[in-house]
Amino acid sequence: MENIFKILINILTLIIVTSSCSTKWTKAISYGSVKHYKAQENIDIEINKKLIIVPITLEGKKYRFLFDSGAPLSISKELQAEYNFKIISKGKIVDSDHNRKKVNWSKIDSISIGNVIFKNQTAFVGNFKANPILKCLKIDGIIGSNLIRQCNWTINQSQNILTITNINEVNLKQKEGVTIPFKTDYQYNLFIDVNFGQSKLNNVLVDYGSNGSIAMSNEIFNALKNKNVFGNILLEKGVTQSGIIGIPIPINRKISFSDSVQIENLHLKNIRVQTGKTTSIGNDVLSMLDITIDWQNKKLHLIKSKKDSPQPSFKGFKLGYSSDIGIYVQSVIENSNAYKKGIRSNMRLSKVDQLDFINGNDFCDYVNHEYKDQIFLEVVNSEKKKVEYNFKNTDY
Repeated sequence: MENIFKILINILTLIIVTSSCSTKWTKAISYGSVKHYKAQENIDIEINKKLIIVPITLEGKKYRFLFDSGAPLSISKELQAEYNFKIISKGKIVDSDHNRKKVNWSKIDSISIGNVIFKNQTAFVGNFKANPILKCLKIDGIIGSNLIRQCNWTINQSQNILTITNINEVNLKQKEGVTIPFKTDYQYNLFIDVNFGQSKLNNVLVDYGSNGSIAMSNEIFNALKNKNVFGNILLEKGVTQSGIIGIPIPINRKISFSDSVQIENLHLKNIRVQTGKTTSIGNDVLSMLDITIDWQNKKLHLIKSKKDSPQPSFKGFKLGYSSDIGIYVQSVIENSNAYKKGIRSNMRLSKVDQLDFINGNDFCDYVNHEYKDQIFLEVVNSEKKKVEYNFKNTDY
């Protein structure tokens, strides 16, 4: 197999911490232990917008945490204010959009997932209301990689179950699926190899905190394009706002779909591939697999779930929210039905289908909105006049 994509793992795209307290970040993230428990613990999870929400218990109260293998453990600034956890370090985070922000790092004495108790965990204090979509999801924190590495986990999204297994008692079923090794870094992120036809993409971040598909640099995308593993190439322009810090950044993104994606001998079809700042595989693909993370042996066991492969489709535009503009068009895919009808970035929306943003509906109503085959948008133009657009939901 031709191996033309040797990728250096760029930690700067994930998290940067410059310690300014007595405890260094590289030491603080290694803190933590798990209280001994028997066999396994099954947790009912919620799948919301292709993200995994897990119920946890902190200080005797229930909270909603995002399961994210691509970020450290985190708590909201509201939880920090309520419980006043000990600050053990200060530094900076760099989110998936490469925005930077100073944060505090706290010591969490005890956090429970089901009956499994995690002790003395290190968590950064985040503002989960800065990104409008995270605000709508109403999460209180992140179950991150430095906590995840202390157990084994089976993520079964077709059944909405998360299974926690004692790190010394994992028993992978070898009768079906595949077992592959993973690499890790000082932040305990997981990296695997993904094949595109006869070419291999190394050190792909396994990112359950992303509801996207597969992302890669322009250089890698173009090299794979020359290998004819993609279909038509689409171009998305505008801004994106996917990071936890929530600051919009410009994008000029290439998008395609591939039937050539393989993990070991698991063949995946209709996989969306796009350019981005981090080489990663998100939950749009991971949800197609039942995955066991075996931390003791640094292996993943993957079984194709019974759910159907996604049909490649998209509406051709993305919306966002700004306190200055309100709800607006963040980006548009060129030559989509939305683009052909005249939808452009920065347009301010007053209606989307039955949602009326002037008379009662808000951005969270839009986040929970499901599009049908026909889409209706009402735009307020620069002259404050309302213009209506009707178009078919784009099929690729």
